[in-house]
Amino acid sequence: MGVLAVVESVVLLVQWVDGHTIWMLLLLLLLLLLLLLLLLLLLLLAAACMLRWRAQGRAAWLWQDHSTDLRPGGNWLLAVAGLAATALALLVVAVQQSQPLQPPQGLMALDLKLQNAVSAGLPPSLQPLVRGWTMLGDLRVMGLLSLVLGLWLLWRRQGLQLLSWVVAVAGTGLWVRFLKVTLQRERPLDGLVHEAGFSFPSGHSAGTAAIFGMLAWLVARRLPPRWRAWVFAAAVLLALSTGLSRVLLSVHHASDVLAGLCLGLGWTALVLWLTDRVEHGGGALRAVQAEAQLPLR
Repeated sequence: MGVLAVVESVVLLVQWVDGHTIWMLLLLLLLLLLLLLLLLLLLLLAAACMLRWRAQGRAAWLWQDHSTDLRPGGNWLLAVAGLAATALALLVVAVQQSQPLQPPQGLMALDLKLQNAVSAGLPPSLQPLVRGWTMLGDLRVMGLLSLVLGLWLLWRRQGLQLLSWVVAVAGTGLWVRFLKVTLQRERPLDGLVHEAGFSFPSGHSAGTAAIFGMLAWLVARRLPPRWRAWVFAAAVLLALSTGLSRVLLSVHHASDVLAGLCLGLGWTALVLWLTDRVEHGGGALRAVQAEAQLPLR
């Protein structure tokens, strides 16, 4: 009798969940949003603690940052972040409106036309090359690169740059997961490689935009001015080519890639703008920055 009662309870629970699917999905999305906000809050709290330690002369083993002349004029980075966020918001709205329409209309129809045109132009002999190139945005490759560079910055005692790296890379990953689960856009059919999960936005595109953008910033700080444009151009080329490989392999729509690039670029630009404010002072952060320049005890 005990087993039958448990089975009946499970059946009733399944029936109740099936009858309240919409509310369960809304609850799940709310919980994911709260989790995302909590993780971002923890990142910001960690940033505040590290800056406070620096101002108080504590944790001296972590700090050996040096100012650089690599600074965009005005609030250029903030403008880039705003434009990227606006483009991402427009893409989100377009995906939401076109997703349920049958036959495909709007953005979905445009995505399908672009996918057919691009994938049809990929010769079979180049498919192995594209499969290999797309691994630049693979989670394992990006995770290993993030870990290696993070440890190198820690070893070099570049505290502020380490903090910027962690917030940029981790924050991008969190936003990608949240948008994927929220929109739940299906991937294109007949992809040349198997990919699990939802399609929008492209995690490969967002990750490469954030990681190569941050990497270019870190490298350019240590190079003479004449080499810096080439470094940033290489980062742009790597991010764009990785995004293009996702469309060529038919594992992402073109709008997925564009949204991923906007997400990675916008979030990274915002992080770098905040880093510049802390490093060189400005507004409410000027006092903290001035204290941070005091000799460590």
